[in-house]
Amino acid sequence: MANLFSIIIPTYNRASFIENTLLSVVGQSFVNFEIIVVDDGSSDNTAEIIEAFKIRHKNINLNYYKKENAERAAARNYGLKKANGNYVVFLDSDDELYPNHLSVANEFIESHPGAEVFHQRYDIKNSANIKTSEGPIFKHSPNDELIKGNFLSCNGVFIRKDIALQNPFNEDRELSAAEDWELWLRLSVKYPIHYINTITSSIINHNDRSVLVINKEKQIKRMELLLHYVLQNPSITQKHRANLYKLKASCYSYISLHLALNKVFRKDAIRYLFKSLKIKPSFVFEKRFYAILKNLF
Repeated sequence: MANLFSIIIPTYNRASFIENTLLSVVGQSFVNFEIIVVDDGSSDNTAEIIEAFKIRHKNINLNYYKKENAERAAARNYGLKKANGNYVVFLDSDDELYPNHLSVANEFIESHPGAEVFHQRYDIKNSANIKTSEGPIFKHSPNDELIKGNFLSCNGVFIRKDIALQNPFNEDRELSAAEDWELWLRLSVKYPIHYINTITSSIINHNDRSVLVINKEKQIKRMELLLHYVLQNPSITQKHRANLYKLKASCYSYISLHLALNKVFRKDAIRYLFKSLKIKPSFVFEKRFYAILKNLF
């Protein structure tokens, strides 16, 4: 019997994007799926757009739930509890799937029965729908590499439903936008993360994307919390004890890069750049180092 996929879409005030996201799901070549939209307390006309979409696509299994705002992790966990699929995938409401997203996943599952977690490659487009970059190609398991940075796309990660229920997203609001990396690290010490190098989805980088909106205090707090949760997890620290400095360096350089994008925070960006270099001097050979310098000077 073909696998049933639950596509869980958390959304918050994305009325101008969500229809394109839904259309990309409806356009899948593999059709055994359900869509679960979890509205995290939107104040725009998201509900009306979803209702109109359901009327136009009566044959699509789409359920819409609206709840009090509690950030994306809570919305994803809420949708997970409503899911009926064998596997779940969490699609952001401003991103899009290519028609092969589910067919590639289904083929992989058929050749790897019972696989707990796997990831499919993605590309990144700007607001003009022009591709600007692509996700990494993996030549070996990404489990050990995740301590260096979050290079998985939430849209591309498929998790067996029973595994997802046992390993929910961390719902700390202040961790939001790093909650996926924290989950991947937890999963990486429990299960092999399989990988498929076929591009099947797109991240759309528009000006209102939450991870691109710069708030100094929130950026710093987010990475501090990520470090806190990871370093308090004995399974992760035991597995990666020799490489935890890479996580710290990555967090500090992430802060530096995002603060450097706003010239107002130049001094803070430099301070976190030096913190990263002190922990990991070889950071000078990485692309992010030059991206920080480019935005600083």
